[in-house]
Amino acid sequence: MLDEQGFFDFLAKSGVNYIRIRVWNNPYDANGKSYGGGNNDLDTAIEMGKYVTKAGMKVLIDFHLSDFWADPGKQKAPKAWADYTVDQKVTAVSDYITDSLTKLVKDNGVDVAMVQVGNETNGHVCGVTEWADMNRIFDAGCDAVHAIDKNILAAVHFTNPEKDGLLMSYAANLDDYDGDGDGTKEG
Repeated sequence: MLDEQGFFDFLAKSGVNYIRIRVWNNPYDANGKSYGGGNNDLDTAIEMGKYVTKAGMKVLIDFHLSDFWADPGKQKAPKAWADYTVDQKVTAVSDYITDSLTKLVKDNGVDVAMVQVGNETNGHVCGVTEWADMNRIFDAGCDAVHAIDKNILAAVHFTNPEKDGLLMSYAANLDDYDGDGDGTKEG
């Protein structure tokens, strides 16, 4: 049986070069109990990221910008940000990503090579649905990534590429609002 490091070493020896680690802001209820989809908080990401880095692979951090799964059907803001205005959410995203990447990269040496600002953000992110406001959140997240290390790629994540014209409409909206991502969109 492989231990944790052995598992990541095995993946690297098998040709895997990136590991995607999702991060939820606070995946616990008021009693400290997990919502049931894992405890994918920053501390867990740091622990996993150290294993990945030691095995010689790179990390893609997937910030859901939510306390639990963020997907096209649900994009709830984290509990702590629930009553925030868009301006406050923009600041919170910047601060959260800056703090998280500082802990991952600078304090713990995790080899973060790419960051997703949001997860499956098909028309909304962090409880925001207007494209101009969404792009402010995306830009704040991408700027925070690049402030930590200009070589870390920043991506905005959409899903359902099989739907005719969907990704092109997202690209047009991003272009209309001059997004700061690195042109990397995951389908």
